Amino acid sequence: MTTEAKAKYLFLFGILNFAFYFSIQSFISHNSLNLLTSLDLKIPLIPEFVWVYHSFIPVLVLTMLGLIKSKRLFLSTLASLCIATIILSSFYVFLPAQYPRELWQTESHTLSEWLLGLTRMIDGPGNCLPSGHNTFAWLLVLFVARSNCVKQYSWLKPAFFVWGVLISISTLVLKQHYVFDVISGIALATLCYYFVQKVIAPTLLEN
Repeated sequence: MTTEAKAKYLFLFGILNFAFYFSIQSFISHNSLNLLTSLDLKIPLIPEFVWVYHSFIPVLVLTMLGLIKSKRLFLSTLASLCIATIILSSFYVFLPAQYPRELWQTESHTLSEWLLGLTRMIDGPGNCLPSGHNTFAWLLVLFVARSNCVKQYSWLKPAFFVWGVLISISTLVLKQHYVFDVISGIALATLCYYFVQKVIAPTLLEN
C-alpha cells in the first residue's frame, strides 16, 4: 500500500475524529459524572509531561505511514481507530464526565506551563471517560507489535510499550484525566483490537 494512499485514509480519519471531538465540545455542556478519587488527588501536577502528551499525533501519523506497511494491517488499525472514535464519542455524549482542573491551576512561567495552558484552552475538560489519548496510543502499541518492522527492529515493541505507559502517565499528571479514564481507555483499546482482529481482519484477508 502506497504512502500516498495511506495518507488519504489517515486524513479522512483525522477529519472524522476532529469533527466529532469539537462538535461534542461545542454542544454538550452538562457533565454528570465525578470520578475523582483519593488516588487522583495524590497525583501531582507535572507540566513538563505536556511534551509527551503532544507526541501522540506525530507518533500516530509516523507509525501509520511508516511502520505499518501491510495493507491488511493498516486497514485493520484504521478500522480499530474509527470504531474507537465512535465509541468514545458516544460516551462523551451520553455519559459525560468533567475533570475539575480548577483544583490544579498553574502559572505560565515556563514553556511547558504555557503549552499546558494552551492545551486546556483547546481541549475541554468534558471529554474524559474513556481517555481518547490512552485508547489510541494503546491501539498503536498493540498493532505495531504485529508489524513486520518489529521483526527487523526488535527494540520497537518495548519502545512503543514505554511510550504507551508515558502517554498514560501524562494524562494523569497533567490533570487531563481520572485514573478510571486511563484504565477504561486501555480496556477499550484492547476490546477494539481483538474485535477487529477476530471480525474485520479476516474479511480484509478474503477480499
